[in-house]
Amino acid sequence: MPARRKLKGNSRHNKLVHFSLTERLHTDVLEEKYGPVSARVVRHDSRIREAHLVDAKGISRTFAVTFFQGKFSNPEIARINSQIQGGAAIGKAFREHGFVIRKNVVAVFVVRIPEWLQREFHLLSPSAKVRVSEFYAKKPGAKPVIYGEVAEIYTPDFRQPTVNSVDRSQVNPSIRTLEAQGFSKSDLWERLGAYNDWGNVKARYEKAKTASKREQFRWKRKITNFLKNK
Repeated sequence: MPARRKLKGNSRHNKLVHFSLTERLHTDVLEEKYGPVSARVVRHDSRIREAHLVDAKGISRTFAVTFFQGKFSNPEIARINSQIQGGAAIGKAFREHGFVIRKNVVAVFVVRIPEWLQREFHLLSPSAKVRVSEFYAKKPGAKPVIYGEVAEIYTPDFRQPTVNSVDRSQVNPSIRTLEAQGFSKSDLWERLGAYNDWGNVKARYEKAKTASKREQFRWKRKITNFLKNK
């Protein structure tokens, strides 16, 4: 295993990069930078999945933690989940089965990362950016489904551990708070596909967003404690 290195400042880290909410997968973006990427699964049960997205050298470029909402009633989703449990990357598995992917970002924050994760990243950097998204999948003519809530913890070599204006602009209410304001999963799906535009329903959207602020704090506490207790 190569020695860990210190993260050095670089202007490329200061670019405001848009996170793709539709179609394009996180693995697609990683592979543009690092070459072929695969999933190394640490845990996958009915409650949670932990996996490193690693490059050809075995260096983790993202540590992803997926929280499931219960058993999958849809037989096809259950089969895809079995494939993912066997080591397939989540987005790629759904795409191979003809699903379109969209992601609803519900929180972006920075956490201190423990030494074990620094070792996986091969970096001496105490902090990392985390993005939490509701992972939606849909086939033509069917309603969108949520596979899980995915917390992606990025190596600082990939994304600088700061929350920038683009990050903040992409954070949405969760589906739970949107549904309380009369929106459905299908409404959210369409809005995400229209560049996350809520302009003509701004009042209801803002009420949902206000209600979601507590959830954002809870996510940061949840991921911080998760990493600390591993």
